[in-house]
Amino acid sequence: MKQRFLTPIVAVAVASLSLFSCAGSSETTAMESTTMSETQTMAGSTETGTDMSAELSVTDDLEYDEMFSDITETKQYDLISLAKTSPNLSTFVRLVEAADISDALTPDGKFTIFAPTNQAFSSMPTDELNNLLKPENKADLLRVLQLHILPNEVASTRFNNDQRIKAGEDRYINITTNDLTSQVSIGGATIVRPDIEASNGVLHVVNGLITTTTDTLPGN
Repeated sequence: MKQRFLTPIVAVAVASLSLFSCAGSSETTAMESTTMSETQTMAGSTETGTDMSAELSVTDDLEYDEMFSDITETKQYDLISLAKTSPNLSTFVRLVEAADISDALTPDGKFTIFAPTNQAFSSMPTDELNNLLKPENKADLLRVLQLHILPNEVASTRFNNDQRIKAGEDRYINITTNDLTSQVSIGGATIVRPDIEASNGVLHVVNGLITTTTDTLPGN
């Protein structure tokens, strides 16, 4: 069985997605580099506070099924506005606003966001999280966020074990699925609240931060 890749490409600080077989030699490495000067231009000159302590509230008994349950029609919101309605996604929203990429998620486009909960971010040391908000670390912040944003609308049912997301030269985001539980994990983060529709795509809540690996499927 041929492996399939979901390939992210950096474009205006947002990863783009294409699905193809990795059998041929014409496969392109789809990570375009973003220089610090480009990053600072995209991010603007407004400085953001660098203390995440107030944002990083952790809910141990978070009921994922209840997230967004008070919204009758989620498609009235764009993706970032939708994420803002949930207090448990406030850390992710703060980072997106600090990176100033909301405008890149255009209303007429279709995107997929894997939004980590505040509890997911609690696994990162607070100092490290605060450092991501500093202007001189904007490129690092964009690299973290781009792993969580794809510029095509991808429902959770479209992911399978024969896919990987290509995240640069010899870097991949592994996808694992469980047919019995319909559980999907992306880069070690499990989708805990899938397929929340917005006006410009779909939002999946995840319980961890997405990470990359050098591993790919055997025989490829």
